[in-house]
Amino acid sequence: MKKTFFFILLFLLFTIPSTAFASHYDLDDIDIIPAEITQKLTAANVSNTEELFAMLMKKSGRDEFSAKYGMPADEVEKLAKKLELMQIVGVGPKAATLLQLSGIQSLKALTEASPNELLDTLQRVNREQNITGVQPDLTVVRDWIEKSRKVVNHMQ
Repeated sequence: MKKTFFFILLFLLFTIPSTAFASHYDLDDIDIIPAEITQKLTAANVSNTEELFAMLMKKSGRDEFSAKYGMPADEVEKLAKKLELMQIVGVGPKAATLLQLSGIQSLKALTEASPNELLDTLQRVNREQNITGVQPDLTVVRDWIEKSRKVVNHMQ
């Protein structure tokens, strides 16, 4: 019985497509918003990037966040776009920043990117601004683009 269950579980794990590709980070572990806002969010039971993106996915949520937490609307918009990109496994805060500085502001833009052109831009920007300690390679960029096409939650 246990073996049967195990094999069914393995079968399901490898055959059912997953829509959960997100890289979620505890807000206390990353530096993407001011500490005082992180504390207020934690007190309001918002503790990770997935929950924060859920708040900021819609324009009305971004407006409400800006008013409630005193963060300028343009900074909230940039934060939401970063969180949207961070839904891709392998794209953490630094990679999302690198993508943004390279002209990729949304999942849609990433899905439409040319892997070779994006790689050239990412490597140039990373050399100039030293965002990450490791230069992305073509395999990573292609993976990000492919995974971006499967992400369900997009900003509205």
